[in-house]
Amino acid sequence: MGPAVIAIAIGRPIEAGAREYWPRRARCLVVLSFCILLSCCGAVRQAVEKEAGPVAEPTTETATTPTEPTPAATTIPEATPVPTPTAVTVNLSGALAECRSAFPDQIAQAVARASCVIKATDLVRPLLPFPELLDRENALRKALAEQVQTRTMSLLERNIQIQKLHSQLLEEERSRLSAAPADGSKPPPLAVTQWRQSNGESCGRLGGDSRTCY
Repeated sequence: MGPAVIAIAIGRPIEAGAREYWPRRARCLVVLSFCILLSCCGAVRQAVEKEAGPVAEPTTETATTPTEPTPAATTIPEATPVPTPTAVTVNLSGALAECRSAFPDQIAQAVARASCVIKATDLVRPLLPFPELLDRENALRKALAEQVQTRTMSLLERNIQIQKLHSQLLEEERSRLSAAPADGSKPPPLAVTQWRQSNGESCGRLGGDSRTCY
């Protein structure tokens, strides 16, 4: 074999080995570069974390319930007591006069007139020692007024019945007062005296005394 043949035979393997060697070397260089890059990134990250210091944990704020203002103390006004009627404030004669003026017809306006009289005498009720006696008289007064207005009873009969009941009530009052200890130092209010002196025997006649007959 001549030198030329030997050179050709030797050169081909070398050239083929060179072609296989450089790709492997290139791959090694790429992997090495990638490792170096990763190590550099890690070092940079550690340096940044050292400069920033430890990360502060988030603090939990405690919610505080707002304190409601204490309501100011309120003073409840006391109820004003209703004054008890006295002899000075009660004018029975004047109230009855208004009833006679407002309802002059004792037959056609008997119910309205009786209601007005009952309202007027209610002012005397707290002053009486036994107010239930007046209640009995007013109950009869209302019932008789309805009969007079419907013409089922005459005005004369109505007056007679009122006069008799009033006389009985006064007698019962005297009996009950005599059985109970009474304070004789104080005279009765004028309105009470006016009620006691009303509806006398003269009221049993037709018409009667209009000032004291009701």
